Amino acid sequence: MKNRKTSGFSGILFLIGAVAFFLFLRHFFPALSTVFLVIAGIALLLVILLVVLVIVFSRQKPEEKERTKASADVNAILVKGRSNLMELRRLEMRVKDRRVRTLSEEICRSIDRILRTLKEQPEDIPAVRQFFNYYLPTLGSILLKYVRLEESGVPTAEITENTVSCLNDIRTAMEKQYANLFEDDMLDLSVEMEALTTACKRDGLLDDEGFKENGMKVNLTL
Repeated sequence: MKNRKTSGFSGILFLIGAVAFFLFLRHFFPALSTVFLVIAGIALLLVILLVVLVIVFSRQKPEEKERTKASADVNAILVKGRSNLMELRRLEMRVKDRRVRTLSEEICRSIDRILRTLKEQPEDIPAVRQFFNYYLPTLGSILLKYVRLEESGVPTAEITENTVSCLNDIRTAMEKQYANLFEDDMLDLSVEMEALTTACKRDGLLDDEGFKENGMKVNLTL
């Protein structure tokens, strides 16, 4: 605060000095006063330009920092998801029961597809945050406990059946989660196709039998 007051006071003194110097030149050296006025005007324009540039760049830096932070957050989420997947695959390789192992492999493939899609469409990550925060860690916990029970040698027939049922549900959920990532694309495609068909009919290029080209009807097979 003290530095700001000192800078402001110095600026006022400089301005007063400049005005006094200009009046002095105007009184004793009129020609030089005109040159001084031009130089002062140019200097003032340069100062204004500098202030504008400082304001613009000062506003851009927070935005750039925000974008950098968002990108870092996305990368961290994807790295954590990939780490969870690797752990699931390590556990899967330790599973002895064929059905549990097969289901685990299918679930891991679905998770891998989800992670690849989110890497290409990071804007979808907020909508599936539960996938990272709950589904992957919980699935890892389930497989880890099942593997420990298998390796302990205690009877696991009932636990195996329950695990198979649970993994079947998880597999269905992962497949649906993957399909949901393309829900907007499917909606956009449907809307665009409907709009194109409507335009063709409006322009007389399409009727119930097909496209009209040069006065001849051509049936299209898709």
